[in-house]
Amino acid sequence: MIMNSYSLYDSDFYGWTQQQAKALEEKKILDLDWRHLQEEIQSLGRQEYRELVSRLSVLIGHLLKWEYKPEKRSRSWFLTIREQRRAIQRHLRHNPSLKSRLEDAIIDGYEAGIDLALRETELPLRTFPDTLPYAFEQLIDNRFLCDTDQDWNG
Repeated sequence: MIMNSYSLYDSDFYGWTQQQAKALEEKKILDLDWRHLQEEIQSLGRQEYRELVSRLSVLIGHLLKWEYKPEKRSRSWFLTIREQRRAIQRHLRHNPSLKSRLEDAIIDGYEAGIDLALRETELPLRTFPDTLPYAFEQLIDNRFLCDTDQDWNG
């Protein structure tokens, strides 16, 4: 059966997932495609990390825009900051082990956040600090820089 699951993995991924789920449910150890199962489980973990980095980069980019381009502040920026803060907190609640990778995620998120801010503000790169000027606790604090506990009052 293992040989069939390898070919199924390559030719019909969805079919492979269903076959593997059934083998797990029925505890048919010999029917499991161990190598690909390991790869897919590791991939799921990487996907959760990428989701955290993506949300951090959007939040950081918008906080940088909020701080360094105050004359352009908008309801859209406010709502994006609000949404990303809540999404990051929810993501970490559902994936608490990601907290062990938070430092790396923040570094990766800051790099992408600067790029977002550069694209959308036309400010020069030298405007932004080399390292993130905010602590993680500040990033997700609803009152930091942009008070998302209040309604937007432009």
